[in-house]
Amino acid sequence: MASRNVPNERQRAKRKPSRARRAIGIIGWLLVAACGLCFGGLIGYIGFASDGVAMRTISAIVTREATPARAFPGRNSITILALGADQDRDRRKRITNRSARSDTIMVVKVDFDRMRADAVSIPRDTLVRIPGHGWGKVNAAHALGGVELAAKTVSDLLGEIPIDHVAVIDYVGFQRLIDAIGGVELYVDKRLKYDDNWGDLHIDLQPGFQHLTGEQAMGFVRYRHTDSDFKRIERQQVFVQALKDKLKSPGVWVRAPDVLNKASKMVASSLTYEQLLALATYVRSLPQDAVQMKTLPVRDGRGTYLTVDKEESKKILRELSFWESYTYSKR
Repeated sequence: MASRNVPNERQRAKRKPSRARRAIGIIGWLLVAACGLCFGGLIGYIGFASDGVAMRTISAIVTREATPARAFPGRNSITILALGADQDRDRRKRITNRSARSDTIMVVKVDFDRMRADAVSIPRDTLVRIPGHGWGKVNAAHALGGVELAAKTVSDLLGEIPIDHVAVIDYVGFQRLIDAIGGVELYVDKRLKYDDNWGDLHIDLQPGFQHLTGEQAMGFVRYRHTDSDFKRIERQQVFVQALKDKLKSPGVWVRAPDVLNKASKMVASSLTYEQLLALATYVRSLPQDAVQMKTLPVRDGRGTYLTVDKEESKKILRELSFWESYTYSKR
């Protein structure tokens, strides 16, 4: 069977979803730079200017105080699991408080000594062993046991790597956040149209370069109705670049208080505010080529499952800074 490596390789044949939620994944990404491109970048670019205080002065103070050495004493790197969890609904379409499936899964490592940040996306349909629950799709772990089980499952999948922090992204907050910065400009590769009345998701985007509101941006990063999850991951990466460009805009600075307020509500994270500031300051200083994003190589499996291509995964993961000595799980 052909291996899956990068998003633009041969896509899987379309499969009819049993539920709309399976056809449309939730962004969860936004932390794509869970470590900085987006979330850290948000704070990094606009969080240091507020209430008319001079940017230069505040930036100097934050850079001096919110450092990796202070925020993460004794650590030369940290690893974050970023999840985009959908909202679960009951039979009457009401949102419940149960943990939902994590439709976007990304592991990010920020290496302070090597001055780099690496991220690997895990396709949500990847077949894994979920501790205490047997075999299933990796995105089910969060619904079955919350962030603890999700972290354990992903850690085992990637060779028992340590997961230091978990961040769960609220996609409703994501929409509000994008609106707070005035939307983003990006290129839509083709007509994207989908209606999910159950999940209250409606996507209708025309092809071409355009300005997207928060709701439209959410549709852009979630859409996969006529595509595979790999194409969706590719769009998420396009979105991240567009967000980075927007955050460099001088006009964003005047919205700093509102943006920071929404950013704090967008992500449920085990990271403290000081740690987030330290990450933002650090990642903001990294050159573009010091940040790498990869997709875990997988193969078509039975039904809607994908199986990890272990040999290709070893090659990919060795290129990244996740493991000093790679020990891929043989289970």
